[in-house]
Amino acid sequence: MTAVLEPAGAAAAARCDGIAGALAALRAGRPVLVVDDAGREGEGDVVLPAALAEPSWVAWAVRHTSGLLRVPMEAARADELDLPPMVRHDTGHHGTAYTVSVDAATGVGTGISARDRARTARVLADPASVARDLTRPGHVLPLRARPGGVLERAGHTEAAVDLCRLAGLPPVGLIAELVTGPGDPGAGRTADRAEIDALAGRHDVPVLDVASLVRHRHRHGVRLRRSSRTTLPTDHGPFDVVGLLDEPTGAEHLALLSPHAATDRPTLAVHAECAAGEVFGGRTCRCRRELDDSLAAVARTGGAVVHLRAPAGGRVSGGCGGGDFAGAAGIAAAVAAELRLTAVRLRPGPLHPDDLRAGGIDAVPAAPPHDAPRRPR
Repeated sequence: MTAVLEPAGAAAAARCDGIAGALAALRAGRPVLVVDDAGREGEGDVVLPAALAEPSWVAWAVRHTSGLLRVPMEAARADELDLPPMVRHDTGHHGTAYTVSVDAATGVGTGISARDRARTARVLADPASVARDLTRPGHVLPLRARPGGVLERAGHTEAAVDLCRLAGLPPVGLIAELVTGPGDPGAGRTADRAEIDALAGRHDVPVLDVASLVRHRHRHGVRLRRSSRTTLPTDHGPFDVVGLLDEPTGAEHLALLSPHAATDRPTLAVHAECAAGEVFGGRTCRCRRELDDSLAAVARTGGAVVHLRAPAGGRVSGGCGGGDFAGAAGIAAAVAAELRLTAVRLRPGPLHPDDLRAGGIDAVPAAPPHDAPRRPR
């Protein structure tokens, strides 16, 4: 039975226990409640370290969640375990990268009990495990995390992997979404922040915002490396161009900085690489015009134009044809942080200020022109 999550009261402040408390809990095999940005999913997940999964805590997680247990891991590790994506073309709204479902090949009964699923989680987290140690299909759903972690995608999948790694454990988590119980008027709905904080208080479980983890990684880790610098004359004046190599993906992004002094909140424009419009001037594409408009605006007000380029062997999603901008948001936030642009006015385009705020950047919308590009849905 799913337990009732009691509200903490309208006046209660949102709880956040910090990275240190979360890592200590994970090292002890205890759960952490991880909350993502309200502009994304706005939900809380139970996060456990898969390597230390115990039946008692797995049962606790099932009791307070939807019961759908997922095991996030690095994509390279999923490949080693022969865990291909569940579908060839992912049409989900949040880019959650499910693989085929699995059970442990030995040491389980039907596979559905808390004991069985804890065993499967531990097998998935064991560096010595190989593909034949798993059977397919099963009762546990592995997930493939993005290489850049929460700096690339500020989701629970990446947060669980990053937290386990920071805790010194195998980078494999066990997660499930918190829901309300049968005694609640809205039984079965996603738990809100007050209910998550109340559950944490009753069970002495730490709460952590994904945004706090993003800020921690910006402060204590290196994602971007400056690879080049030059001056580029344009129709709108000269720009300092900084090349930034994205270590996880191999892509070299460009930041065009206006030499003009900016206010305390400079303008930031984000564009995804689009050869059809920017290079060849395709008539059905607005990318070239939008990039030129952004250069003009940044030249006037100060700030930067961030040009996101395709990963090595891939393509930045969300170019001319739109697409999934979850990865682009994390990259853009990392670039802004590297350039010390911590408070910006974001020009209209593929990203919303909420996308950058999830990455630790204080972003507000810039005044849009009448023909501002619309954000893809």
